[in-house]
Amino acid sequence: MTTSPAPQPIRRVVIAGGGTAGWMVAAGLAKCLGRQLEIRLVESEEIGTVGVGEATIPTLHFMHEILDLEEKEFIQATQATFKLGISFENWRNVGEHYFHSFGKTGQGHWTAGFHHFWLDARRRGLAGGYGEYCLELQAAMANRFALLPDNGINYAYHFDATLYGQYLRRFSEPLGVQRIEGKIAQVHTDAASGNITGLQLADGTRVDGDFFIDCTGMRSLLLGETLGVPYESWSHWLPCDSALAVQTTRVGEPVPYTRSIAHPWGWQWRIPLQHRVGNGVVFSSRHISDDEAKAALLANVEGEVLREPRVIRFTPGQREQVWKKNCVAIGLSSGFLEPLESTSIHLIQKGMTRLVELFPSDGIRQSDVDEYNQQAREAIEVIRDFIILHYHVTNRDDSAFWRGCRDMEVPALLKHRLQHFRDTARIALRPGELFAENSWVQVMMGQGIQPASHHPITRNMDDRTLADFLGGVRKEVARTLMKLPSHQQFIDQFCPAPAIDPAVRARPLLRVNPDARIETVRLDDGSTVHVVDDFVLDPQALVAFAEAQAARFVSSAGHPYPGPQLALSDDLCRPLGEYFEQQLRSRLGAGPGLGLFGRFSRVTQEAASLDPRQRICHRDDSGVAPGEMIAASVHYLFEDEQLGGTVFFRSLMSAADTRQFMQDANALEPSAFSDKYGIAPGYMTDSNRYFEVIGRLPARWNRAVFYDGGILHSADIRWAAHKAGYQAGLGRLTINAFFKRLRAA
Repeated sequence: MTTSPAPQPIRRVVIAGGGTAGWMVAAGLAKCLGRQLEIRLVESEEIGTVGVGEATIPTLHFMHEILDLEEKEFIQATQATFKLGISFENWRNVGEHYFHSFGKTGQGHWTAGFHHFWLDARRRGLAGGYGEYCLELQAAMANRFALLPDNGINYAYHFDATLYGQYLRRFSEPLGVQRIEGKIAQVHTDAASGNITGLQLADGTRVDGDFFIDCTGMRSLLLGETLGVPYESWSHWLPCDSALAVQTTRVGEPVPYTRSIAHPWGWQWRIPLQHRVGNGVVFSSRHISDDEAKAALLANVEGEVLREPRVIRFTPGQREQVWKKNCVAIGLSSGFLEPLESTSIHLIQKGMTRLVELFPSDGIRQSDVDEYNQQAREAIEVIRDFIILHYHVTNRDDSAFWRGCRDMEVPALLKHRLQHFRDTARIALRPGELFAENSWVQVMMGQGIQPASHHPITRNMDDRTLADFLGGVRKEVARTLMKLPSHQQFIDQFCPAPAIDPAVRARPLLRVNPDARIETVRLDDGSTVHVVDDFVLDPQALVAFAEAQAARFVSSAGHPYPGPQLALSDDLCRPLGEYFEQQLRSRLGAGPGLGLFGRFSRVTQEAASLDPRQRICHRDDSGVAPGEMIAASVHYLFEDEQLGGTVFFRSLMSAADTRQFMQDANALEPSAFSDKYGIAPGYMTDSNRYFEVIGRLPARWNRAVFYDGGILHSADIRWAAHKAGYQAGLGRLTINAFFKRLRAA
């Protein structure tokens, strides 16, 4: 008789991937189980996120209650506005609109919901529109909002998803979450059990763990690619397979709702934030081309476009399992539902809370795995059905897209619910479903279903009693509505986010000087770097912006940069990318673009505390594939030139010894590295027995230097002589940018 090995306790958790999913999971685990676990999160600055999920639903309040977040601080950190529901325009038919509001409409009875009383009153000619009895709907249409006592108004948020991830990172790291910068090059598994044992990064670092959470997005690197869990497509029910996202400047006051506007080939979203507006289209590539979809999107936005739209491909569906062996997938790595009802962030949250509830501290047991998978499937399938409802129940006949949606077969439970509501106006929900009765009622009636009958309990009320009942509800909604300030007034009074100076807002923050000249400097080994003095027209505006955002700079545990950083927004990166393409691409032998990342950076770390990677020169091209390269730039935004420019080196070792040296710098403990190589803690600025200086470029106010990231280099930091200068104010403030490219043929 053989026995299975005893389950092994889980102490080391590794989260693969950051973004909203990774940092929501990190925050929740750290808050609830952080004292029992070592939590590490691996993410790469080079890898972007999908980033279209900027609208939420009220369940997010539960997440913030778990974390004990302060609402005002969260709103200001994420440039959030409030959301009372979704306006569905042209969905039932062209020119016909309805509103799916949060909360409840009217007051129901234990036997039947309010809509039964409303249906009977309408039959008798006693009722107004269904939305007249819903505070959230009326407030949204009047552009009003306020927090009310006793949860008197149901609301969610619109926010900047990138800022939300950064906010949760700042929350998580003090709780012990360690962020590790790097691209995952290989996933190691145990040959006997098949369990994941560690992640190998592009620089050679290995991150081992007992339990792994896959937040790698649609790629699903761990669950899908490594463990081979198949993906179940729902494209036969959800016809859209592509999206385009774009950000625009804000025009007018933000409305407290999301707009969902149907088109002949899909739909468009509009999400207002405090500092900008998120826009996008979700479409079927079988019914419209990318270029046509882009043109339609840009023709239907307001305000100045802040970045070029980018196409996102997706297949709606779900992994057949979301927990296999010692890996759970959360977020897009587990499945994808388009953002029609703003459920993406909710599904991340639910995945995290479900994991906390079933966390295998004493070892993984199959019963927990099965329960997690069953709950995850049930949760996403009812949300899937709710989204299918929007497409299937329609009177639109203007395009092949909509005719196909109207005529398709739908899942059995949804088919039953639709017929049940048509026959009786009843909605029979299973325990734990996300969308409550009022949501189903609003969408079913909004899409055009008119029930044939309703509950007989309503017949117990004569006309006067029924009219008084509905009239009382409507008057209470109207009285409350009159007391609410405008949405913008409430934001201004309660939670205004840090504003950008109007003089800066009126023009691009980073404007490259068109008259700046490029000087090519040849290093001692024959390679070249390119220097641009007076690089931008208004460098002080960049410094002022960095000062205003100082609280958002983050020092990352495990990151080789010796100080806090702040990622550049797309509107700051874009002019850098355009300038590189026009002026530097051919000079550096770069081909077509593969990506761009930029950040503000400051040097603040004590020289004596540097780890081996920080004591030596480095390259910026770790992890690039054959035929690829990283070009880099540094823009000096400090006036004290003694804080140092950039030093370039060549190795005095063989290629093999250089590789081993770099691997040891990543893998060895500081003392072991010092013992092996005789390099004490400190900033490397001069030649030694391993590397020789081949060029030194001094810093100068508003100077930018562009170079091939494969050249060994280091910041020229003279810590002992100028320590006070590095630590005062913003100190040695720079903008570092990395241009990932194919090498020119």
